[in-house]
Amino acid sequence: MTLWAYFDESGWHPDGGRLAKLTVGGCIASFEDWETLSAYWADAIAEMGIDCFHMTDFEARRPPYDKWTKAERKSRLNILLNIIGQIKPACWGFTNLARPGDTTESIYKRCAHDVLLELGLYEDEFAIVFAHHPEFAAYSPLHQMLMQYGYGKAIKNVTIGYPKDLCPLQAADLVAYELRSVERDELRPMRYPLKRLHEFGCAIRAASAAE
Repeated sequence: MTLWAYFDESGWHPDGGRLAKLTVGGCIASFEDWETLSAYWADAIAEMGIDCFHMTDFEARRPPYDKWTKAERKSRLNILLNIIGQIKPACWGFTNLARPGDTTESIYKRCAHDVLLELGLYEDEFAIVFAHHPEFAAYSPLHQMLMQYGYGKAIKNVTIGYPKDLCPLQAADLVAYELRSVERDELRPMRYPLKRLHEFGCAIRAASAAE
């Protein structure tokens, strides 16, 4: 069976400054499970009056989330968490810290490298969908290299998509945001969304690269 892995990115900019940490995170489940999620998710966000859920804007209370009351925020977030929890995906995040001389592209490339290397080691077959990002071009040569040396046989397809068009990428965005909040070398308690997914039985893994 081929599993489908959807990944998005979430960056940390201390005090609104330069990028200090980047996480590429998301969810892994069967195609049938993603079809189930997509149907419920699309109905849910339509009921909320939005066409795409974005966790960063939700947390920052930017439009259209600025008009939601506290009760609406809690209820609507729980609706989406319940939908994710219904299919119990594996939730993974790969984080890299910024090094001297880094650019967004170089950090992003390391995160993508970690994703492909890790999934390429498994016996399961994977189709991977990354959210559209300017640095996506780095995936193709990396995937080809892994295939050439036998490390990427499990990865059958790598492509990009837009969260507005793919509900699984919106779920990946939520998970990436939460996994980014897991600090490297610190056992910081999970925030509520990850705790809820854990209660649903979702496997949660946060990996950080060494400096």
